[in-house]
Amino acid sequence: MKTMKTIRILRARDIFLLLVLLSLALSCGSDDNGMDCPDPTNADCDQVGDDPQDDDPVVLEPTLSSVAPVTGPKHTEVVITGENFGTDATKVSVSFNGTPGEVLGVTDTEVTVRVPVGANTGPITMEVDGFDLTGPEFVYELTYTVETFAGTPWEEGYEEGSGTAAKFDEPNDLVMDSRGNIFVVDRGNNAIRKIDPEGVVTTFTSKGGPGNEEEFYIPEGLAIDGDDNIYVADSGNNRIVMIDPNGVWSIIAGSNGSGYVNGAVDVALFNNPVAILVGEDAGDKVLYVSDSNNHAIRRISLDDDQYTVSTYAGPGPEIDQREGYMDGGLSEARFSGPWGMAKSGDGTILLVDFDNNRIRSIDQDAGTVGTFAGSDRGYVTDVPRLEARFYDPSDVSVAGDGTIYIADAGNYCIRRIDPDGHVTTIAGDPDVNGYKDGPGAGAKFNYALGVLHGGEGEIYVADTYNHVIRKIIID
Repeated sequence: MKTMKTIRILRARDIFLLLVLLSLALSCGSDDNGMDCPDPTNADCDQVGDDPQDDDPVVLEPTLSSVAPVTGPKHTEVVITGENFGTDATKVSVSFNGTPGEVLGVTDTEVTVRVPVGANTGPITMEVDGFDLTGPEFVYELTYTVETFAGTPWEEGYEEGSGTAAKFDEPNDLVMDSRGNIFVVDRGNNAIRKIDPEGVVTTFTSKGGPGNEEEFYIPEGLAIDGDDNIYVADSGNNRIVMIDPNGVWSIIAGSNGSGYVNGAVDVALFNNPVAILVGEDAGDKVLYVSDSNNHAIRRISLDDDQYTVSTYAGPGPEIDQREGYMDGGLSEARFSGPWGMAKSGDGTILLVDFDNNRIRSIDQDAGTVGTFAGSDRGYVTDVPRLEARFYDPSDVSVAGDGTIYIADAGNYCIRRIDPDGHVTTIAGDPDVNGYKDGPGAGAKFNYALGVLHGGEGEIYVADTYNHVIRKIIID
C-alpha cells in the first residue's frame, strides 16, 4: 500500500512540474498580438508558426507619413518621414515619376533623397525591403542653361570650323534634318550653313549647283520637309528656293521683282518673304510663306511640281490698305509684318505677327484667324497668354508636348508658353542686351531672331547680332 501511494505522489508531482513548465513557456513565448514574444519590437522574436530554430528578425511593414519639399528643380534634397524604414540604404529606393533618385541617407524614420535630372512632374514612389509605398506628386521645376553652340561671339565673319572657331554674320533662322544636322540662314554671308551633331560648321550652299550661278541675297527664313528638302525665303530676291539634300537648287516661286501677284511660278510676285512653313491643305502638300511687306500669308502648292501661288490669309492683291490688326475669316484677317510660323499638335498654325507684337493662330479647319498670345508691345511675363506682352517677336517653335517657344527679339529673351497657356521667360534679360552664357535668368542675347526646339531637352537660338548659335539645355 505504501508503494502505491508513493507512485501516485510522484505522478502528481510530474504532472504539476509539466504544468509549470508549460505555463512558463506560454508566458515567455506569446502575447495578445499573437507573437512568440510579448515585445514585438524585439529583433530576436519570431512570428507564430516559425521554425523554433529560425532566428530571423521580424520585418515590420514601413509607412510613409510626409514628404518635404514637394516641388523643386533637379538636385533638390527631399526628406521622407515615416516608420520602419530600417537603416540599410541598399534596401531603400525612391523614384520621382519613375526616375530613380539618389538616396543620401536612411534612418528608421527618415529617408533623404536627391531629385534626379529630368524627372518631370509625377508621383513619388518608394520600395523599402520589398514593400511598395506611394507618396504625393512632386512638381518638377525645369531649369534652363545657355551655352554657345557655334560661332565666335561679337565677331561677324565667314569661317568654317568646330564650335566657337566658326564664324557667322547675322544668323537668322534654323531647321534640323532627319540626321540631326542643323541648317542656318547666314543672312550677312548670303549662305546656308550646316552644323553637324558634333558642332562642325561648313557651308551647305551659297549658290546654285554646276551651271547655276544663282546666289542668295539677304536670305531670311528656312523650312524643311520629311525628305530633307530645304526651302529658303530668299528675301532680297523676293523668291522661294528649294534645295535638295545634295545641294541642287530650284526656284519654285518668285524671282521676278517685288510686288503682289498670284499665279504660276513665272508670274508670281512677293514683297520681302521672310519665313516658310511646310504643311498640308485639303490633303495637298503646300508651303505657307510669310510675305512680310504684303502683310499676308501666301500659299504655294507643291502638287505635281506646279508651284501655284495664292493668298491663304490676309488681304488679297487688290486691297490697298493691307496692314492692320484684325481677327476673323482668312480673307478678313489683317497682319502687320508677319514672320515665323510653326504648327501645333492639333494642326493649328501659330504665326508671329511682328509689328503687332502678338502670336496669331490660324484654325485651318474653321478657316479663321485669332489671337493666341500677346496684348501690346512691352514686357509682361508669368501671366496667362492673352495678358502677356512681347516686343518684336520674330520666331516660334513647338515641342512635342505642346510647349511653345518664342524668340522675343526686342526683349532679348526666349519666352515659353506651357500647354496650360501660361507665359514665362526661360532665358535672357529684358532690360539688357549683350552676350552671356549660364543659367537662363542670367544669360544675355542680342536680338535673337530664330528659335528651334531640337528634340528632348534642347533649344537652339539664332542669336543674330551676337553672330552665334546658342543652345539652351532643359533639365
